[in-house]
Amino acid sequence: MSRRTLLPLLIVCLVLTAGCSFFGPNPDSYSSSYDLSVGVDADETLRNVTIRVPLPQVDGNATFEATDVAPNGTFDARVVETEYGPMLELTTDEFTVETRYYRYVEADGVGRQEEISEAEYDPENPNHAKRTRRTASTSALRDATYPIETRTPVGTSPTFYGDGVTRSLTDCSLPYRDETACFTYDAPVFLSYDAPATARVDASVMVVGSNEWFSGGWTGNSYADRVHANATGPQDRWVSASGHTETGRGNYPSPER
Repeated sequence: MSRRTLLPLLIVCLVLTAGCSFFGPNPDSYSSSYDLSVGVDADETLRNVTIRVPLPQVDGNATFEATDVAPNGTFDARVVETEYGPMLELTTDEFTVETRYYRYVEADGVGRQEEISEAEYDPENPNHAKRTRRTASTSALRDATYPIETRTPVGTSPTFYGDGVTRSLTDCSLPYRDETACFTYDAPVFLSYDAPATARVDASVMVVGSNEWFSGGWTGNSYADRVHANATGPQDRWVSASGHTETGRGNYPSPER
């Protein structure tokens, strides 16, 4: 083969090799993580508050500490063992909810909301609004050893209640690939506080486990476990909250190291 013929072939081989390298998974990019978020929301002041929500666990052992996710210093937090497994207990003497007033303004074509006093508030002005609600929330991100199990996480990756609840297969809210499966379950959550009969309270917790890697662009797969409780009026009991587990979301298989 002549040099004139060989040179173009070498260039083509180099281009193809570079392309395969770019579009193939890059082992240096492989990573896994767990993201836990907790939130409490109320539209009237609560007093003598104790709220218990589940913590992610494996084999009955909590995988996050209370100090990781105490919402913005609003609550005292600790991990407690219950008949339903480890839980995050949030307590405070008072969760104060105040009415706040706002107006919408526009400057240089950009709209924004600014707080105003009650005296400035005009209920007839469509650009004025009032809000009587308070949300305290936080999240914590933790790195994990790659890869984590995201298609069948219950029992192997951190989930709420582990095998302590019965998960029933249900339709997923969004279309995903064949690996995706969604489950619902009854989730025990403890609510105790003094409040007006009209007070509405929401408590939520979610954990997301993810694998990520670069293969011509960032991609990955994940699972999510969510619990949401809501109640009206004063409480001092375990309530049955809504639990939802979504598994197998994303691209599979996870590349091996």
